[in-house]
Amino acid sequence: MSNKISRLGSSVEVSSEEPVRARILLVDDIHANLIALQAILEPLEQELVLARSGDEALLALLQDDFACILMDVQMPGLTGLETAALIRERERTRHIPLIFITALSREAAYITRGYAQGAVDFLLKPVDPDILRSKVRVFVDLYLRGEQLKRQALELAAHRRAQEEFLRATELEQQLVGIVGHDIRTPLSAILATAQSQLASNQLALAQRTAFERVARGGERIRQIVDLLLDFTRARLGGGIPVSRRTGDLNELCRRITDELQVARPERSIQCHFSRESLLGEWDLERLAQVVANLLDNALKYSPEDTPVRLSTREEGVEAVVLEVHNQGPPIPEHLLPLLFEPFHRGETPGELTRTSLGLGLYIAQDIVRAHGGSLTVRSTAEAGTTFRVCLSRHPRQAGRFSPCDELQDDSLSRTA
Repeated sequence: MSNKISRLGSSVEVSSEEPVRARILLVDDIHANLIALQAILEPLEQELVLARSGDEALLALLQDDFACILMDVQMPGLTGLETAALIRERERTRHIPLIFITALSREAAYITRGYAQGAVDFLLKPVDPDILRSKVRVFVDLYLRGEQLKRQALELAAHRRAQEEFLRATELEQQLVGIVGHDIRTPLSAILATAQSQLASNQLALAQRTAFERVARGGERIRQIVDLLLDFTRARLGGGIPVSRRTGDLNELCRRITDELQVARPERSIQCHFSRESLLGEWDLERLAQVVANLLDNALKYSPEDTPVRLSTREEGVEAVVLEVHNQGPPIPEHLLPLLFEPFHRGETPGELTRTSLGLGLYIAQDIVRAHGGSLTVRSTAEAGTTFRVCLSRHPRQAGRFSPCDELQDDSLSRTA
């Protein structure tokens, strides 16, 4: 490790990545004495600051903090004792350990005066290098421990502030759940019920039926947004979106979602390829329906009208199953891939698609898949098109066991949620 040796007004840095080090102030009017002290203390690998007078020492103390001061007694201008007296007058510097280095004899009165000015020790020239290093090392260790305690206190304070902010954010999100879940859903249910009741009547004029159909469509869109916001808030609160598993057939679920989308988009081709007739496991089928519907809907939106969308399922070992949704649309832009599964990020398709999308679908789909002990990944190239791959565990993950999806590695997948 290299030292940083400084003079007042200039410094030389030898290492760009230095750990926290203590500064030691060396004060002597004779340059040769400073060089000798520097050579003795270099093995301590701390920052040595050199001052040629009492005035320079005081200026250095105004600029930085120091672990200890080594000061000559006899100096022109401000003597060491006078400099020490001024150091002790300042609150910030009065507690810095000070060692006098002198060639004077150990007269009791002189030593007593030095201690009265705040000296913790006297050393006679020529100093013993080992003794000097041992004494300075004690003060350096005390200083570094104090700095560590200060950093820990600052980190603790920052952690507490972060916790307080998190608690406030959590409380706000919980309030949002209450507002969205009750205060909006309740009147919305009444609006939808009224619209559906009127549409079931045979006594409506054409204009009235058209109006109620618009109300029903708008209400249904609001309900979808409410459900997305509720799922998003549940995912953000830390516990994730809850899933309720029961035995079910993943392939049957895929067929149902595909049929529903095919009715809504008869002009598009959705192809299903299953490695076996049924694929049983313990799933939350309603939640997985959200995932499958979202992936298929995105594939239809972001691919040419005359190209098919393909959905496939297969087994991977005993416990894992894989579901893939592929489309032949243009590749996902490289700058969007890192943000693809982040909330409120949408594709770049202009027009109605961008205006009506909240950008929460993939974020929620990812959370649902994770709740099933699985993973959601994407591969997107100009040559192969875009494929979203869902890996699911057939059964709940047991304590101490990895998900079978953790063991599946596919180097061809360019991004992982």
